[in-house]
Amino acid sequence: MTYALAPEWGRYNVNVNAICPGFFPSKMSGATLDRIDALVCDVTPPGGLSGEEDIKGSVVFLASEASRHVTGQALAVDGGLVAT
Repeated sequence: MTYALAPEWGRYNVNVNAICPGFFPSKMSGATLDRIDALVCDVTPPGGLSGEEDIKGSVVFLASEASRHVTGQALAVDGGLVAT
């Protein structure tokens, strides 16, 4: 979706990016993590779940002027889970 929207919105000086988080403890993921917490921790290279501290830098970067030429990207913040 970011690839499709980036060229359309770019002409209006709007960057379109996405943050794709891994498993974070939350109300929404609670029931799932109760069953697969150990598995997720085993297959994630750093060996654990992500937390809110892990995503803050990505949010700040994409909201800042430092990312003014970054558009059409999906940034995985998942501890390398998609790479395994």
